[in-house]
Amino acid sequence: MAFSRYVGWSSVARGALAAVLLAIAPFAAGPAGAEIIRKEDTLRGITMTREECAAKPQTLWLNVYGQDFCVRYYLSTAGGQGSRPVVILNGDHNGPVDPARWTWADPSKASDVNTDKLAAIADQFSKLARTTAIYLGRIGVEGTSGTHLSRKTLVELHLMDAALEAIRQRHQFEGFHLFGESGGGRLVFGLAERRRDIACLISGSGQIVTRGEPRAGDPGRTFFDITGKVALLAQNRALRMMVVSDPNDQQVPTAAQQTPMVQALRQAGYVVPHLLVEATDPKRHGVIDYGAIAMGGCVLGRHDDEIARAIGTLVRRNAETNRRLQDEARAKSAPQTVSDATRQPGRS
Repeated sequence: MAFSRYVGWSSVARGALAAVLLAIAPFAAGPAGAEIIRKEDTLRGITMTREECAAKPQTLWLNVYGQDFCVRYYLSTAGGQGSRPVVILNGDHNGPVDPARWTWADPSKASDVNTDKLAAIADQFSKLARTTAIYLGRIGVEGTSGTHLSRKTLVELHLMDAALEAIRQRHQFEGFHLFGESGGGRLVFGLAERRRDIACLISGSGQIVTRGEPRAGDPGRTFFDITGKVALLAQNRALRMMVVSDPNDQQVPTAAQQTPMVQALRQAGYVVPHLLVEATDPKRHGVIDYGAIAMGGCVLGRHDDEIARAIGTLVRRNAETNRRLQDEARAKSAPQTVSDATRQPGRS
């Protein structure tokens, strides 16, 4: 296993982490004055000039496949600073894409984005990993220009890779740790295949298996494949990888999307923990809290067993939450009856 030397984790430290886990709550909205990225803009594609890009904080002006992009990132040192930051790539926006017309299948699924929430996620990862954390805006959303219809395509993969390189040079970083959820869970594998400066990789609820036919000559409509490049990933013994999944995920099925990747990596001789968890959102898909815990453990050099125990604390808490919600839902849907003892006289 990569990172074979681990820092000892005392019972006191484990107890402290357990307290942190129990204190985790959904990310709260930031203070008033946050920038709101409107859903109407992300649906039609975000355009920006170089001057408009430069006027915004923490941006990069990059050219990929002959197109100019403004990439936005949100850097946090809330938990500490380090030369190898954690980079967060979140899930897809705006619902499914109609592959025949290459447009949004259901625009009503789009929503506004509050940039303070993105900064809060970076803060959370920074605190758990005790190092710098960066929330990286994906193509066409979260402050980055372009069309989000090109998510998980060659254009987005190369754009995110160029962004990492530009950030590395600007801040003089040695490399990165990567966390990705859902669509971002495939991106982190694609980036790790291209780069050799990634130490920890956590993929949560990842849409890892490529679907859809490539569009000849159009990298913005050609999904990149990572499952066919497992051997390249497995050769990088400096890379420590983990996969986080809810077996009951109703949005990205674990058995079809994450398990095949784990099995392929293991067959290639790489030890990859597959952490099975319990999410609390209606579709049992969101695992970002688990990802933050796993990333914190990986960055701090904890053993796989220790990370699994820490994850288990939150699993048990979330399982209790899910049972309570299910009981409440059943109670609300149960037919209401009036017993004979409580009926008023003269009523039947």
